[in-house]
Amino acid sequence: MNYDINQIKKLADAVYDDAVAFRRRLHMNPELSEYEEKTAAAICEKLDSLGIEYQSGIAGHGISAVIYGSNREHGVGIRADMDALPLTEKAEIPFKSQNPGVMHACGHDIHTAVLLGTAEVLCQMKDKLPGSVRLFFQPSEETIGGAKQMIDAGCLSNPKIDSVIGLHVDTNIDAGSIELIPGPMNAASTEFTVTVTGKSCHGAHPTDGIDALLPACAMVTGLQSVITRRTDPAEAVLITVGTFESGTKENIISGEASFSGIIRSLQMHNMAPVKEHIEALCMATAQAYGATCKVEFTDSYPTLENDDTLLGWVMDAGKLVLGEDHVSINKKPSLGADDFAYFCHSSRGIYYNIGARRPGEEHAYAIHSDCFNPDEECIRTGILTETAAVLKILEEESKTW
Repeated sequence: MNYDINQIKKLADAVYDDAVAFRRRLHMNPELSEYEEKTAAAICEKLDSLGIEYQSGIAGHGISAVIYGSNREHGVGIRADMDALPLTEKAEIPFKSQNPGVMHACGHDIHTAVLLGTAEVLCQMKDKLPGSVRLFFQPSEETIGGAKQMIDAGCLSNPKIDSVIGLHVDTNIDAGSIELIPGPMNAASTEFTVTVTGKSCHGAHPTDGIDALLPACAMVTGLQSVITRRTDPAEAVLITVGTFESGTKENIISGEASFSGIIRSLQMHNMAPVKEHIEALCMATAQAYGATCKVEFTDSYPTLENDDTLLGWVMDAGKLVLGEDHVSINKKPSLGADDFAYFCHSSRGIYYNIGARRPGEEHAYAIHSDCFNPDEECIRTGILTETAAVLKILEEESKTW
């Protein structure tokens, strides 16, 4: 890499305190998916102060900004999600959430602060950038998939973005380190709802009706056979039922029952047959009990698959700024879903984890916990690695422009 690593570290150190302060500002004022209005305004205010061009109001409250390098037609993208979760914070910290029932429990405040810090560093190096850098401040990761909407709005064009970088905090890893996962890193997901219809009647006279509760219960237990008997056991597929509703009173045979859940798979080719098996099982079970049923599917995010070439470049860049001992490979993917996957399918993507556990800490709360309290040193790690990764990718990709 034709850049002074010590200079990158010096610039990252210089913006670190401001990035931490911005993170705390967002943490105190979290906003749910599709309602990130004040969050977006704060980001725009910062971009204005840095003199970075941007377009706001994309896919709701999304922002697409650009730092132009010597080539204004090609570039690399960096994405940060910025929505919070419907959770009441229990962590006792000075900058605790001031919005009851809303909390940055997934680290999106950190992701946003990292991207702004990286932007500030890159602004000071833009005369050395062989290509441009597109900054994606993305809304609605936790709900409707703002990444896809930003892509559909044309955010991968002008300049043309062939590769996109993203990161996520992880309290299973010590702060100051990063972890990369080759190939499929996160699962595809599809939500489903099953509604069983029977005929209600008095509990003392069950033959006067059709109990919807019995077939619904049989369906829930039977669904696991789709995994154990209809899916290749060497491939990761998961069916989770999360809700179940039926009945109105203890002495009434229920005329309707419904349940909902989610399918997850690390291989896209499994999703269609699993849906078919679920529908067939539910329809046949309902018929066997004399009931009817309706099965509805809502496809969510696709698989998040890291590009092998990008992974190698980011690994090299990470080792330069963090040291070899602070960069690791983990071959165990997660069945969690993340809409960064859309960037991986629309261009090339590399998503990696930055450590957020305090060194020596025995128990660090994981993401989505109401006590989530990551080590803010991860912000420095994020700025260093995003900056180095951008420089490495631009250096390599510019050879083909």
